[in-house]
Amino acid sequence: MLNGQPAAHRAKILDGANPSAIEAAAAILRAGGLVAFPTETVYGLGADGLNPAAVARIYEAKGRPSHNPLILHVSGPEAARPLVVDWPEAAQKLAERHWPGPLTIVLLASGVVPDIVRAGNPTVAVRSPKHPVAMELLRTFGGPLAAPSANRSTETSPTKPDHVLNGMGDSIDLILDGGRTAAGIESTIITLAETPPRLLRPGPIGIEELEAVVGTLARFEGFAPDNAAQAAPGMSRRHYAPKARLTLCEPSELPAAISRAGRSEKVVAVVIGDGPKPPCDHRRLPFDPKGVSARLYALLHDLDSENYTRIFFQAPPKTDEWMAVRDRLTRAATPDSMDSTD
Repeated sequence: MLNGQPAAHRAKILDGANPSAIEAAAAILRAGGLVAFPTETVYGLGADGLNPAAVARIYEAKGRPSHNPLILHVSGPEAARPLVVDWPEAAQKLAERHWPGPLTIVLLASGVVPDIVRAGNPTVAVRSPKHPVAMELLRTFGGPLAAPSANRSTETSPTKPDHVLNGMGDSIDLILDGGRTAAGIESTIITLAETPPRLLRPGPIGIEELEAVVGTLARFEGFAPDNAAQAAPGMSRRHYAPKARLTLCEPSELPAAISRAGRSEKVVAVVIGDGPKPPCDHRRLPFDPKGVSARLYALLHDLDSENYTRIFFQAPPKTDEWMAVRDRLTRAATPDSMDSTD
């Protein structure tokens, strides 16, 4: 879409390394359009973060609930400061250590941040992405970009341009191609609007790295109440889900769970490390949390494209190192209806 008019055809994909593509994307954003662009985590769906009408089109395109806030992407701390009431020492230290990079910081919002970005919260989430295409786009555009992942709400986040095109190609104006993303899952989110600071979403930057800067963190665990305003993205009960029904199984439970699958279903198992070969089609991932993170969403997209209807996924260990992967899989395994049973 552009200027409120439906897109006449599927979004174009342009090479994000080409300066003319960046200029074209910035022009679309200034006109209130939607541009998908790569970050080091996943592809984001960008709009002018200070234009409420443009931001509203993100929610419309994604089918995103209005109680789920957005992250404002900025070029660095200087660009973040006007968006918040106060930029505390802890924020500066975190930015010096982890920006640009996959860390989102939640702070009290200033009056320039539209209510729709904040989903009615008094806070705003800000981050400075590391991908060179994202950095050049922010520099050229000259303002903050609201940018959730470039996929339909609750579905698997995209890690390459084709994922965006296949999922949202009819709803956006342009896709900047920056190749496959490196981190593979969304940013870590920490709020400094609470005392002590709280980890709201685990991600590529681990809790030990954060605590080395700000001290002991509280942790959000579980789900935000349905239809209630969320403090940050990624806190809803069901999220990151493939089209196939995903079941998360402890290693010892995997064979029995597979045996209970319906005969009409096309079943695949995903195992981590060197465990026994399961009694069905399977994929094997390394016993390495960063390696699994980098490949997780791409694998789920691939399994959907191969028309599997059930995915039995070996649960990773319940340790801090695996927290982010386990978080994504737990939400992806939550059924559409909480009345559903396995």
